[in-house]
Amino acid sequence: MNPERLLLLTVLVPLFSAALAPFLGGGLRARAGWLLAAAFAPGIGLLALAPQARQGRPVEAALAWVPSIDLELAFRADGFSLMFALITSAVGFLILLYAASYLGPGERHGRFYSHLLLFGSAMLGLVLADNLVALLVFWELTSISSFLLIGFWGSRKPSQDGALKALVITALGGLALLAAVVLLALAGGSGRLSGLDAEVLRSSPVFVPAVVLLVIAAFAKSAQVPFHLWLPTAMEAPTPVSAYLHSATMVKAGVVLIAKFGFLLQGTPFTTIILFFGLATLFWGGYLALRQDDLKALLAYSTVSQLGLMMALYGSGHAFAATVHLVNHAAFKAALFLVVGIVDHKAGSRSISALGGLARRLPVTAALAIPAALSMAALPPFGGFISKELFYEGMLHEGLVPIVLALTGSILTFAYSLRFLTVFFGPYRCQNPNVHEARFPFWLPLTPLVAAVLAFGLVPWQDTVAGWFTGLAAPSLGYQGAPLALWHGPSLTLALSVLTWLLGLALFSICAPFNRLQRALTPPWNVNTLYYGSLEALERLAQGVTALTQGASFATHLRFIWLAVAFIGASVLWRFLPVGVEPVPLEVSAVALLILGGVAGVLAAQTRLSALIFTSLAGFGSTLIFVVLRAPDLALTQLLIETVTVILFLSVFRFLPLLTRYSRSRAVAGLDAVIATAVAATVFTLLVAVQTPVAPRIRDFFLENSLPLGGGKNVVNVILVDFRGYDTLGEITVLGIVAVTVIALLRLRAGGKPTVEGSGREDRETT
Repeated sequence: MNPERLLLLTVLVPLFSAALAPFLGGGLRARAGWLLAAAFAPGIGLLALAPQARQGRPVEAALAWVPSIDLELAFRADGFSLMFALITSAVGFLILLYAASYLGPGERHGRFYSHLLLFGSAMLGLVLADNLVALLVFWELTSISSFLLIGFWGSRKPSQDGALKALVITALGGLALLAAVVLLALAGGSGRLSGLDAEVLRSSPVFVPAVVLLVIAAFAKSAQVPFHLWLPTAMEAPTPVSAYLHSATMVKAGVVLIAKFGFLLQGTPFTTIILFFGLATLFWGGYLALRQDDLKALLAYSTVSQLGLMMALYGSGHAFAATVHLVNHAAFKAALFLVVGIVDHKAGSRSISALGGLARRLPVTAALAIPAALSMAALPPFGGFISKELFYEGMLHEGLVPIVLALTGSILTFAYSLRFLTVFFGPYRCQNPNVHEARFPFWLPLTPLVAAVLAFGLVPWQDTVAGWFTGLAAPSLGYQGAPLALWHGPSLTLALSVLTWLLGLALFSICAPFNRLQRALTPPWNVNTLYYGSLEALERLAQGVTALTQGASFATHLRFIWLAVAFIGASVLWRFLPVGVEPVPLEVSAVALLILGGVAGVLAAQTRLSALIFTSLAGFGSTLIFVVLRAPDLALTQLLIETVTVILFLSVFRFLPLLTRYSRSRAVAGLDAVIATAVAATVFTLLVAVQTPVAPRIRDFFLENSLPLGGGKNVVNVILVDFRGYDTLGEITVLGIVAVTVIALLRLRAGGKPTVEGSGREDRETT
């Protein structure tokens, strides 16, 4: 297949499959997952592009999006993007197969598969996008689709809370990315990521704010401290969703962003900032993971910790070690989440304190869980050991404080990994007496993931397994990959690993008293209490503003609106006043006086009919303005609209009560006069300001091109039909809707009219 077409299909096939999923889910129910998993086949087929990517020749494809402004949907499969797209597609394929067994008969299968495929398409588009606008669009689409997935069980309060929290935090990151993308595109002189010039950007005055916003967006998406609060509550999603979000896709989006924009960060203080934020997240995520009793909660905080590790490595320039761990983490974390799904399904519980000895009843599940958990603990001969060695090696170059933080976080990782495995060993504990091994389709998707965990460690040499993946990303990230092996001889990194195992084992052995110490040290406030406190304060503010404004009269609302108009005009428009103002023609002045007389008549009118007459005087005066300015088409339109408006007013007069005098104090009347004068001054300023055009007049273009381009000598007709054809079509549509509405109102019969007995004034007032 054509490489460009394959690249487009990788993103578009899951997107179109998401639209098809509700129909398949309605008929095939959970089994639709087996069929819809094929949507990720083009993504897996990207393997065919690997040879080009390894040679530094990325494949590019583009679809015209808005050709008039040269905006296109551009994709670029460089080595790193290709590697991540392969992981996303492969894990997505396995997750859909797993979901076919996991989902119960009463679930909304079509909606689940649709949201999952939409998320997969968004994530593939994010990692492959080269256009900055497209990157932003896919970034936001991942937030929206993850909100739908986390809140899939929307009747449950925890699901609602988790979905809302994820949306709020990631949406704030999305706003930061929006501003960053705009600044980078303007300063870098290109709308494409591959076209940005690092030197030009660094010399720009917007470089620092752009990178700050970029880092905030990455931290929010990848749950770095203090934005980590959303990720653990996202575990309320179905387990297949947790496995997909936490292992290979959304939570790594921020890490991917830092990796892709790493060329901007090199040699700047931002590398140190990201390093320490990542290490703080590594420690804090591990600390919180160790105190969790729920298996999914433990894995969720573990993900926070592991993301901190990857962020620290990518941010500080150790891209090789970060990429090795990214690949390892995708395999063992997806496998562990799927294991938790089986345990939850068969044992009916995820509580660590309530489970034990499950290996007797779930031997296959235990056999699959052990390699994945030991890889997370960084024990040989699994891939996690290799990436942790590289992590230590990188931190040794950063100084004493980073290596101490790295060691502490790794000790916590080792301890909570062993704690995860306690549900399979020791005395048998489970309230469900009917625990039995899952069926073959349940653990079938687990097998390739665990095989990858084993292969990353046992077959780690260059150009095979993990080495192949990291070698694929090397040209785009600019690192020289070293041979991957379990044994490099005695070294300081090996000594740190041994120290990690010993101290981690000691911490695991005193886990219960350590948990009590953690609870005793827990402060009364944290980021969660700040989040909920902020929401409550915002709600109280909204209620106060509502109580203050919604009970006000219509006149009060108008005062606030016109004050805002006057303030905005006074603060902005005065800067655009021209030096000189052209004299107003005599005929325009005469018509203007007529309009002003109509406005004054409305204010002085005592009856509704007289007010209507004066209003129409102002409206028909506007028609004369167009006649004086030689715009007969606009004059005719204004005449028709004004006539129809007057007829409508006259048609409904008989249903309206008599006019009542609006009473107000002299102070309020004076305030209204000041507001009216300020608004009038604003409008006048605007009219005067536009006398000096901000761009060259376009009339010469129309005069010169109406005949050669539009084929007509009547310039006005050509403008309306050709140059502004869509605008004219919209106006015709509006007029058509108005005409239909007017006809419908005029055709109302007695059934919609109030009954009027008699014709006296008293009867009309009663009506």
